[in-house]
Amino acid sequence: MKIIKQLERLRKIHQYIKVANTGTPKEFSKKLNISESQLYNILDDLKIKGFPIEYSRNLRSYTYNEECELEIAYSIQLLTSKEKIKIAGGSIKNFFTPMQLEWGKLY
Repeated sequence: MKIIKQLERLRKIHQYIKVANTGTPKEFSKKLNISESQLYNILDDLKIKGFPIEYSRNLRSYTYNEECELEIAYSIQLLTSKEKIKIAGGSIKNFFTPMQLEWGKLY
């Protein structure tokens, strides 16, 4: 599951930054098994979301310039056909018909 892997990567990134143990961007990307450009994209996204990330040349590490926490919560559950329709408010208009929701089960 790709999304779970991405969430775990975010958790790792947060832990490394929190203890100021990332190393240089090159070292950090190697620790995470991603490219430097991917690392920069992830860090930029976190900054846009409000994480106070900065790079310290003295520590040779990314750090938080104020205390913060990352909370990740996810759940996986099976929904029946009736539950799918109920979630959609009793009917599904313009997007999918109940038959289309079950399309995956036909093959």
